[in-house]
Amino acid sequence: MRPNRRIFLLSATSAAITGCAASREALRVFVYSGGHEKTMREVFAPRFEALTGKAVAITAGWWEGIAKLKASPAGRPPFDLMITDATQGFPAARDGLFEAIDYGQVPNHLELAPVTLDHWIFRERLGLPYPDSVMTLAHRRDVGQRPTRWADLQNGVWTGQLGLYQSFYMSLYTCAAILADTQGKAGQARAMVESQTDEVMRFAREQARRVKLWWKTSSEMIQALAQKSVAAGNMHSPEYLQAMRENNQLAAVVPKADRAFVQVFWAIPAGCPRKALAHAAINLLFSREMQMEFARRGSATSRLDVAESVAATDPLWASIYPHTREQFGDLQYYPYDHYAKIWDDLTDAWQRTVLDQR
Repeated sequence: MRPNRRIFLLSATSAAITGCAASREALRVFVYSGGHEKTMREVFAPRFEALTGKAVAITAGWWEGIAKLKASPAGRPPFDLMITDATQGFPAARDGLFEAIDYGQVPNHLELAPVTLDHWIFRERLGLPYPDSVMTLAHRRDVGQRPTRWADLQNGVWTGQLGLYQSFYMSLYTCAAILADTQGKAGQARAMVESQTDEVMRFAREQARRVKLWWKTSSEMIQALAQKSVAAGNMHSPEYLQAMRENNQLAAVVPKADRAFVQVFWAIPAGCPRKALAHAAINLLFSREMQMEFARRGSATSRLDVAESVAATDPLWASIYPHTREQFGDLQYYPYDHYAKIWDDLTDAWQRTVLDQR
């Protein structure tokens, strides 16, 4: 007979925490600012304290998390647990900045869609990865002809009305999706970025003249759309999904072809003095109750059971995120491995020939 799941998980957590009994300090966690921070403070922290008796000290930010870790003395990391993304986290993992995760202490990883764990960062036990924001085609609902696919942004009506993210990892891929779709090759954006990088960069330079706003934060793009400063563009999904609930003039579509996710992962910094607590925290983060909370607040989930439940009652969420086995099977991320090989060259070319030429 299958053991009671709740008893199993609580027992695993209790056993993990026993080894940390000597430590009275709070678990120090680095999170992303904005909606992620809000959920971590309002939902995760009180549940973790109720489960373990330990407080949670949250530090919120973006790129500075890895920078602080690198600047800390060896064996004295500033965090016990942190979230990071592929652009910064993968190099940090290769540099030995993370502890190996004992997945035996994180039984909830067994509930995650296998495709989300099919990565070296998981296989080498350096992080527990999952899909976060998906590249979203955002637009105002009152535009004359609503875009339904990336090629639609080539319509001259959008010239001077576009907003694109200033970072190349997303917007170069957006340009590849537009180019591929325009050429009748929808679904080949990733291959195009990897095999025709110069051509995609050339196309991005052409598109730069049509862009009105190179947005730095999701809130900046949301505000621009709400105020009619721009009419369409690419967007991160979590914050925008919430914005659509609050403003019925905002709309979006996530074309199936060339759908790409930001890949993030939870990691335990090397030298963490509270490893057992960090493991317990990761396990709680991927529990059904926490994943439901993240999804309800606009995030994707890598738990199929949660995705199915949310999609059944939230058609807007279901229109953005994968929630069936078939959809999870098609999941893909931005081409981070290719980016990593030529990161400095891409950064330079994007700044000089795209952003600086606007």
